[in-house]
Amino acid sequence: MRKSTQYRKRKTGENKANNHGLPHDTVAQAKSAFIANISHEIRTPMNAIMGFAQMLNSSGLNAQQLEYVEVIIASGKKLLLIISNLLDISNLQLGKTVLNPRPCHPGAIADKLWQHFRPLILAKNLNPIMECAADLPEVVCDREKLERVAGYIISNAIKYTSKGHITFRVNCKTLNKNKVLLCLDISDSGIGIPAEKLPHIFEVFEQVDNSITRPYSGMGIGLGLSYQIVNLLQGQIKVQSTVGEGSRFILEIPASLANGVGHS
Repeated sequence: MRKSTQYRKRKTGENKANNHGLPHDTVAQAKSAFIANISHEIRTPMNAIMGFAQMLNSSGLNAQQLEYVEVIIASGKKLLLIISNLLDISNLQLGKTVLNPRPCHPGAIADKLWQHFRPLILAKNLNPIMECAADLPEVVCDREKLERVAGYIISNAIKYTSKGHITFRVNCKTLNKNKVLLCLDISDSGIGIPAEKLPHIFEVFEQVDNSITRPYSGMGIGLGLSYQIVNLLQGQIKVQSTVGEGSRFILEIPASLANGVGHS
C-alpha cells in the first residue's frame, strides 16, 4: 500500500532550552550564521582553484594532463554546489532570503527543466514522460526558486531509479479570479521511501536509511532546502511512496496571475 504524507513543520516546543541553557532558536541561528560564514570563507579559495584550473585547461596540456584537470574542475563544481546549498540553507534559516517574483510561464519553466533532465533520464535507459497542460496561464512567481526545487526533486528521482520511468506533470488549479495553484507532479519507479522515514525526509542532512541509499551519493541537503524554499513560497510538498515501487512528489505553489484574469 502506498504511504503518503503532507509535510508540515512539527512543533517541538517554543523556545525550549538545550543542555547548555540556551534557547534552541538561539543555538539554531548561531549554527546557521557559522555555516554561512564558513561557506563564504571556503568559496573564495575555491573560486581561485576553479579559475586556475580553467586556465590550465586552456594551456596546451597533453591528453593525460587534460584528464587530470577535468577531474579537478568537475570535483570543484560539485564542491561549489554543496557550498552554495549550505549557504542558501543558512540564509533561509536566518530569514535573509528574499523572493524575486516576476511574470513567467509555467510551461516555459517545465520545458527548460525537461530539456536539461531528459537526456540524463535517457542515459539511464529510463522512460521520460512529460505532460504539461496546454492552457497554463502566465503567472507571477519566483521562477529561479521554483525551478530549483523542481530540479532537486527530478534529480533525486533520476538518482534513485534504475529501471522504469520518470514522469513530470504540470498543471494548475484556480484559487480565485487573481490567483492559481501551480501543481508540479514528479513521480518515479525507483527504490521508494519507507513509511517511517517519510516524516523526516525534508530535514536538512537527512537521508533515507543508509542501508538502502548506500550506493547513492549525497548529503541529504536537496530535499531539506526544497522544503524551506517551498515554505518561503507559501506552498507545500506532498509525498506518496512505496518501497520497491517508487515515489511521487507533488509541489503546490500559489501564484498570482500576471494579467489578473482568472484561469478557466
